[in-house]
Amino acid sequence: MKTDYQKPKQLLAEDLKSSQDELNSLLQRLIQIRSYSGEEREIVEYILSKMKEYGFDEAYSDGLGNAVGRIGNGAVKILFDAHIDTVQVTENENWQYPPFEGRIVDGKMFGRGVVDEKPAMAGYLMACKMLKKHFAGSDLPFTLYVVGSVLEEDCDGYPLLHLIEKEGIKPDYVLLGEPTDLRVYRGQRGRMEIEIEAHGKSAHGAHNQQGINAIYKLVPVVTEIERLDQNLPPREPLGKGSITVSQFLSRGPSMCSVPDFARIHIDRRMTLGETKESVLAELREIVQKVGVDAKILIPEYQSKSWKGTVARQEAYFPTWILEADHLLVQAAHKTLADIFGAPQESSFWSFSTNGVATAGRLGIPTIGFAPGKEELSHSDKEELDLKDLQLAAQFYARFPFELATAVGK
Repeated sequence: MKTDYQKPKQLLAEDLKSSQDELNSLLQRLIQIRSYSGEEREIVEYILSKMKEYGFDEAYSDGLGNAVGRIGNGAVKILFDAHIDTVQVTENENWQYPPFEGRIVDGKMFGRGVVDEKPAMAGYLMACKMLKKHFAGSDLPFTLYVVGSVLEEDCDGYPLLHLIEKEGIKPDYVLLGEPTDLRVYRGQRGRMEIEIEAHGKSAHGAHNQQGINAIYKLVPVVTEIERLDQNLPPREPLGKGSITVSQFLSRGPSMCSVPDFARIHIDRRMTLGETKESVLAELREIVQKVGVDAKILIPEYQSKSWKGTVARQEAYFPTWILEADHLLVQAAHKTLADIFGAPQESSFWSFSTNGVATAGRLGIPTIGFAPGKEELSHSDKEELDLKDLQLAAQFYARFPFELATAVGK
């Protein structure tokens, strides 16, 4: 007999509305656990403990250290991802409240990660708790994986690439918990890092004409890169790309000598139609134009997870976008219409996300939905309206049913 999901779904929504205090406490504890990239052991263990407490069918950490939970065993495989690492708190920041306290003031919570992006994990956990409560013994029409991904702030995309390619979890659809201010996001500009190196000839600073200054070789390159940034064409709906020289390094025998090596590090944001190959071609053209003998390369990201697993990836993170009429986007909009009573418009992130792996590299349909304003990420102004947290939890509980219905399985 086919399970009737409508009545339990109504009870589920009511339960979530009455569980605001528990949901707040869950997020508060996630904020209190400091979880810089590569130092996520404690928060992974906490999340796994809550998954087991809430009756997940599986809860474990994978080989990289991601927290992985599963409920259901239905045909439609859905992955909810929230990266649980954060950027560091620096001495130059000016927090209104202690960043790892999770202070609640006037219905808002403050702290590192309260936007980017621990609310999604709190919402996922509470939604799944209610799903297990109201659908105990039922055959859910979906398999839902909840992932607390690690190392994302260091190398976006890599944790999900590891999960899918090395751990064998292959979702049909992905939802990301990066902040969207309760809107559906369906794409982002890509990014890549590039380095340009030049060599010169060292000489004593008192006899500098006997040397060849490697810095001087790259100065005209920097000027041309600045000009390129001003002239990059916009491509809707993602707008224009950008290119920025983010670091200039040099090396010589001493501070009193002509440097025989120089390198610039470049941050390149890519819009639609821009690829790794097109970006490298632009830079080769610049180097040729100014007549400099220089080497252009893409650096490799390398780090160790809290489990000691080595992560390596070329620093290229492709642009991706999902069409507005895709069934994944439409299922999300229907879910939102049921919650808010009015249609919502989709949008796009300005920054990069784990979608560079799922959508950009692997072609898996991906969207994002979470509370919090993107522009507050990585700042000492991170704050979250807790009413939005509860609305997000409602979405996370109801969306898998809408998606399964749209897929027709």
